[in-house]
Amino acid sequence: MKAGPVEVREPVTLKLGEPVPPKPVMVDHHSLPAPVVSSRLKEALAPRDLHGVQWVPADVHVGEGDVRRYWLMHMWRQIRCMDRERSDFRAAPSGLFLLSLDRLVLDEAVLREIPLEQRLAFLLEEDTVHLFHRSVVDRVLSLTPPPEGLRFIPVEEWNDSAGFR
Repeated sequence: MKAGPVEVREPVTLKLGEPVPPKPVMVDHHSLPAPVVSSRLKEALAPRDLHGVQWVPADVHVGEGDVRRYWLMHMWRQIRCMDRERSDFRAAPSGLFLLSLDRLVLDEAVLREIPLEQRLAFLLEEDTVHLFHRSVVDRVLSLTPPPEGLRFIPVEEWNDSAGFR
């Protein structure tokens, strides 16, 4: 969650949480606080040279001697662009962070001030929400076969229960 590139000397080691199924299905996207993507997704997105995104190698231990290379998508570019008037949220008494975010509306005026190539993928500064421009989404969804284990929710449809739909 560092707000800048990190120094990487060796791959991050990840393992599946308990209980580990006998034959785990390794899809194109898994979730930690940062997205964890397959080499296939990384190869599709890396040529876009996403500003504020660093690809950190991650070795996932799947079983006895089975290690798969994935990539942590360290999105260090944060943009404070939540429309506080139209979004539905509850802030901490200090106002420094959100306790809940039920409906997100982006402040288009703020986004217009930032060149498109600098906001193709970023982290919402107000909360841990990863945002991707439509062109990035289209690139991922154009892969054949279609990617497994992920879906994109348009901001207009996003709410606190969107992940459960």
